[in-house]
Amino acid sequence: MNSVSFITLITLCLCHWAADFTHLTTDWMLNAKKYGKPLYPIFIHALVHSILFFITVFFLYDIHKAIFAGIFQLVTHFFIDLLKGKISFWFKKLEDPANKFHWWLFGFDQFLHHLVIIIIVYYIS
Repeated sequence: MNSVSFITLITLCLCHWAADFTHLTTDWMLNAKKYGKPLYPIFIHALVHSILFFITVFFLYDIHKAIFAGIFQLVTHFFIDLLKGKISFWFKKLEDPANKFHWWLFGFDQFLHHLVIIIIVYYIS
């Protein structure tokens, strides 16, 4: 892995953290993600991720790779969050943080998001 790829990997992980765990995710988005509906707030949340990824890749690489990163992130983030919300809705016990499987689902969700980041960095490098 060259230094630009490493910087890209770290920066995209930071973008993911910022979009998921700071003020960039609003209560409106969190409530929709919790149940997997309505779709519009989940889409806007994924769009925030997508914009951050696009900007990062644009400055480190070029417009074509930035478009790929942005679109790939938008689609995958939307569907991962949608599926996690649906699973939590179908299995109400998973909403309880005292349930160890709540954390398994959360961890698997984060694994998938980071796997997407790795795929993006692999593809654009």
